[in-house]
Amino acid sequence: MDTVNNCNCNVQNYSDDICINAKKIYDTCKDKDCLTDMRVYLSASDQTLIDNAVNVRARKSKLIWTNVNLEEVPFNKGFYGVDLNFFFKTDFEVYTGNSRPAIIEGLSFYNKKVILFGSEGNTITFSSENNRYPGCYSTNMPIAEVEIVDPIVLNARIINPSCNCCCSECDTLSLPDYVSGMFCDGLTEMANRKLVVSLGLFSVVRILRDVQVRIPSAKFCLPEKECSAPQEEEPCTFFEKLCFPTNEFFPPENNC
Repeated sequence: MDTVNNCNCNVQNYSDDICINAKKIYDTCKDKDCLTDMRVYLSASDQTLIDNAVNVRARKSKLIWTNVNLEEVPFNKGFYGVDLNFFFKTDFEVYTGNSRPAIIEGLSFYNKKVILFGSEGNTITFSSENNRYPGCYSTNMPIAEVEIVDPIVLNARIINPSCNCCCSECDTLSLPDYVSGMFCDGLTEMANRKLVVSLGLFSVVRILRDVQVRIPSAKFCLPEKECSAPQEEEPCTFFEKLCFPTNEFFPPENNC
């Protein structure tokens, strides 16, 4: 019997224990940070607007990059410090006495550190994937991940600095290339008046390790749906399939 061409071979009934490589979460934490009065760095032209502004309002803020660094905690085996550097781009409306506000955008950043358990291990792994690159290998150090939603804008205001010297801030703008590339006009540190913003940030940090585990397997993951091309519909036919947006007319209650 030709089993190769037999499309009715019943692979769905396959049952056995299999070993897989998976990432196990060894430790995790969640945080709710109120980031108060973070300095906003602007282009030189936008900073001139702030120096002459009568009012400012934050519109929206977006997390554009996060640096995640992991290092062992000395004298506390199995624990790791996770250094997190968050970079935010925020849009503002600046009022200078004209009829319409000017729209500007600026960069702010925030650093934090958490300590989590990640267990121990000192092995080195060589892979066939790295055969083309002699000397390439991986260790079984854990991996740190952070999951974040875009921040909530809480407040924005302009402050008058006690002095115009920025000596303590000269090194703050050593930015990742991806972040600096998002501000084509560059960013300046010099300011007669400083723009600051307060953001609310929700985050989840976790430490993972590659582990080998045995799991029961009931069947292979075979697709059951056939591929089909999109079909054009009459506008009214498509509209009839949409659910009525009840929540837009009757907003849900606050269940917090």
